[in-house]
Amino acid sequence: MCDSPNLHCNEQHRIMEEQTKEQSDPESSPFLHCQFMIQEKLAGGGGGGGGGGEDELELQGLLSREERAHSEPLFCSYRDRLPEDPALDQARREAIKWTHRVCRRYAFSCITEVLSVDYFDRLHANIQVAEMKPWMVQLVATACLSLAAKVNEIHVPTLSALQVEGPNYMFEPKTVQRMELLVLSRLEWRMNPVAPFSFLNHITGRLHSSQMDRFMTLFELSLLALVSDSRFIHQRPSVIAAAITCRSMEKMQYDGSQIGCFLNALSNSLKWSEVGRTFEECYELVGELQFKGAHVNCH
Repeated sequence: MCDSPNLHCNEQHRIMEEQTKEQSDPESSPFLHCQFMIQEKLAGGGGGGGGGGEDELELQGLLSREERAHSEPLFCSYRDRLPEDPALDQARREAIKWTHRVCRRYAFSCITEVLSVDYFDRLHANIQVAEMKPWMVQLVATACLSLAAKVNEIHVPTLSALQVEGPNYMFEPKTVQRMELLVLSRLEWRMNPVAPFSFLNHITGRLHSSQMDRFMTLFELSLLALVSDSRFIHQRPSVIAAAITCRSMEKMQYDGSQIGCFLNALSNSLKWSEVGRTFEECYELVGELQFKGAHVNCH
């Protein structure tokens, strides 16, 4: 077992389940191939403007995908396991803190960071390991951040350059590449998940355009403040987006009646089945963590 802080685990991560069956040409650069495949699959996902009918169809598609992801049995099991496993919850928090530091170092977007956390959680929901060793957690976090950057950023550091900001373990690029393939395989190449920012086009259309820059800043800061708190895994992305929006509107000094009208309209269009309890719970959590979350002020 390799416990050195300078770890170069070449083969050991096989303990995290059998190697992916993805075939790749060992003479080629595997991640030029992976990046190309990701971009192709995302390009097929579509989105964007159009009339009200297209917007409604897009929203219904998001809500349908959100429902499937939220009720997926393996993810439900992982979601329920986190509060009962303090070691796993703490390892998750530490991995996300490191991810945040690297994202700040390279000026990665909020979307990249949230995607990385989503991949991290979904992979943990889909693998069966008796105990996640610290080096395993770091390897997964590195691979997930690398993939998220390849999906969303224009300029992506090398795998060696990405391992900065005090990781406890260092990995050879080929080891990280193998883990990237495992992540892609286990997530079935679904690298464009429904997340709170997926609903921004629908939400921002209801806000005053003159305040959009400030709203987006508040929205992103709030979202980054809460991603490491495992309680939010129980909340649907659409509800998180609405709760953050309402808290941001308060910061922007909208009056209560405007916020109330906005929330009623949004809850109707998002078709929450238990909007009262679900929204209120999420709204209180956002208020608790807004701007002072688990890792926004990490150094």
